[in-house]
Amino acid sequence: MKVLIGPNSYGLERCISDLTPTYPDIEFAFCSAQDELKEAIADADVYMGWLNRDIYLAAKKLRWIQSPSSGINYYLAIPELVAGDVLLTSARGTHGACLAEHTFAMIFAFTRHIREFVQHQATHTWALRELRPKMLELTGTTMGIIGFGAVGRAIAKRAAAFDMTIMAVDVFPENQPEYVASLTDLGGLDALLSASDYVVVTVPYTEETDNMIGAAEIAKMKSSAMLIGISRGGIINEAALVSALREGRLAAAALDVFAQEPLPADSELWDIENLLITPHVAGGSQYECDYILDIFTENLGRFVRNELPLRNQIDKQRGF
Repeated sequence: MKVLIGPNSYGLERCISDLTPTYPDIEFAFCSAQDELKEAIADADVYMGWLNRDIYLAAKKLRWIQSPSSGINYYLAIPELVAGDVLLTSARGTHGACLAEHTFAMIFAFTRHIREFVQHQATHTWALRELRPKMLELTGTTMGIIGFGAVGRAIAKRAAAFDMTIMAVDVFPENQPEYVASLTDLGGLDALLSASDYVVVTVPYTEETDNMIGAAEIAKMKSSAMLIGISRGGIINEAALVSALREGRLAAAALDVFAQEPLPADSELWDIENLLITPHVAGGSQYECDYILDIFTENLGRFVRNELPLRNQIDKQRGF
């Protein structure tokens, strides 16, 4: 059996030296160059890394793909993968803490006016009178979380520490923490949108969540509210968001994910004053590689022993 680690910036290939003594009969390989991946994957049974349809079709023996990412919509865009028997697992659960921290960093950029202070520092401006009267604290505000998986729960845990009221909706509204005021199915979305001061979208991208937050949903939000997109692009309708921000129907927004990535240089999103953009980096952490390899190592053992399902195994028809 051949296990291939694809090109990555995390250092995932370091697992080879750790796993080889445990699995002496497995051939472990690392392909560092994208233009060599098609040849390297041709005889691989297991692959950890990213791929497109062209690369997938070159993988004649593939039986399992481990995504280094929590999101798997790019894999599910390959029809042959969805229709076939190749197992797909994600890194779901590895990015909860850092995505939660990034969410609050985005919020504080507006509530504590961090962006303006950085700009004033560059010009040696003491902006006390200008910005102190505008500063907000989170105490007593409402956090609405759309999608209550690992990321949503990590956000909620931190929101509770800031004495926020927490509302959440999820396809599977189970195991409600005591510090969460309400956890309902998606039927509670309208109530969440109208009550929340901060709305965070953490659901995965699927056919059902495509443009889930559009003009009608944004119209239900408070004009003083902030919308944060932290999971995948295409869930928040960007045109509707731009209109709401420009017309003052929404106070602020922050996006780490976009329908098209990298975000084109001519996108109108860049120039919206009350929109904060980060380039799909919220999952970054000094522990990211360790988290991913923990899942892969566990799954490799299960795969070798034929103990299915694997951890984070994706239902390719449902999309998660």
